Amino acid sequence: MIMRYDPIDKVILFGGSLTLSGLAKWLISEEIQVKIFTSPRHAEESLTDEGMSLAELLVELDVPYVVTEDINKESSLMAEITPNTLGIGIGEAWSFDAKIINAFAGKLLDFMGIPLPRYRGGAHYTWMIMSGEHRNGVRLQVINTEMIQGEFDSGEIVENIDYIMDDEELLPSHFFQREVQEGVDFISRFLSDVRSGRDFKLSKIDESKSLYLPRLNTDRHGWIDWRSWSGLDIERFIRAFDTPYKGASTTINDQRVYLKNAHLIEDQASFHPFQSGLVARVSKEEGVVICTVGGLLVIHSVTSESGKDITQTLKNGDRFFTPQKELENALLYR
Repeated sequence: MIMRYDPIDKVILFGGSLTLSGLAKWLISEEIQVKIFTSPRHAEESLTDEGMSLAELLVELDVPYVVTEDINKESSLMAEITPNTLGIGIGEAWSFDAKIINAFAGKLLDFMGIPLPRYRGGAHYTWMIMSGEHRNGVRLQVINTEMIQGEFDSGEIVENIDYIMDDEELLPSHFFQREVQEGVDFISRFLSDVRSGRDFKLSKIDESKSLYLPRLNTDRHGWIDWRSWSGLDIERFIRAFDTPYKGASTTINDQRVYLKNAHLIEDQASFHPFQSGLVARVSKEEGVVICTVGGLLVIHSVTSESGKDITQTLKNGDRFFTPQKELENALLYR
């Protein structure tokens, strides 16, 4: 199927994230009218190092926006949609009903900052880091009535690119930063092509390559299994729950702690599972050095539940340990 989206004189963005605010900024620079519909969660989410929320960024850009719990009950939306309006969802919190989808007449698209159909579901970058995945990509997909936000999507792919994460891009924050860079460039090129009158060949999703992984909660699911996992497994797991998240969980000296900034010293001797979790040494230069099956693991940040850095208070011979009940609970997703 061939689709042409031109002419457009307005773009409505749905959802949140720095990618959305970055695209809004580009649309303003191109003198394209833009309106944003977002959820309370997205509007209040801190997006910058200075703690600015999406709502604050949009006020700074002077972009009109509406905060709504349910887009399908938002009475002001239908009046915004014309035959020359393009809608793009970017991590939106809702599934659209048939009335809205039909009003856009094929011009309602979803931006996916993942290499769809791989990594459907949630916590995309956490799962990718855990798996040691470096292949990434972005997609623009037609929104249809079968789509269930965060669970299932069957709309045709309008445009896509694939790219490889750099070796030093190890944390979720790096993946988010790369998404903003790639995503804004990708959608802006797409919109430039739309305005030039390009025809787009829609392609169906290859379901034989689908990979679904569920949403995660850092506090519930981020527990380290010292006895069963290798040092590499633990290193990747800690990185997967690193910034912007609070860190991977375990206990030491009968208190819950969060670990960040990990790397494995692979040239060291492997240790027995009974040794895994033992603190081998502590220093200001290295942080905490821990025995694991597969080598010594260096941790530079150990914080308490109150957020206090306790890295230098730990002693040789202390043991990181995760209770079995927490490991079992972490395996439950619903």
